[in-house]
Amino acid sequence: MTKPQHTGLTFEKLVAEIAPEVGNTFTVEQLEAIKKVFNSRVWTRHSLDIRVSVPIPGLRFYLVLLAGSERRSKTRLRSEKGLYPFWTPANSLFVIGFLMILSACSYTIFSFAFSSLTPLSTWDYPTSIPWINDKSECERTNRVWNDGKCWDAEHSPNF
Repeated sequence: MTKPQHTGLTFEKLVAEIAPEVGNTFTVEQLEAIKKVFNSRVWTRHSLDIRVSVPIPGLRFYLVLLAGSERRSKTRLRSEKGLYPFWTPANSLFVIGFLMILSACSYTIFSFAFSSLTPLSTWDYPTSIPWINDKSECERTNRVWNDGKCWDAEHSPNF
């Protein structure tokens, strides 16, 4: 049987996947009806379409994240809810792990951001300057000589 020329890439993929012993039993009318169904659907890309193979040694693992405007009917949504439940053990572990990582990263980022924005202290702490051993040199640098040491009264712990 000669197959008619079809332009739909999705239809071509479907026909190529059908075993030849089954595909040869289709009539031209049946193939045209299948093509019509495929061409009637609007196949558009999602607004967000991320597909990543995750390189985990010993495992073949992938991650897909799709998002876009909802075009499925309420009936289809109800049926798919039963086919693909959200709260499975694997999904629950993934969500918990993701939230833990997100929390740890957020805490680290915000702690760093806040610590760099606010000074550690506005108070000054006196400290001795170990490399100045002479009273005249100490007083020349506007510091105080006391108990044989040169003291800096304006030393900041942020220094």
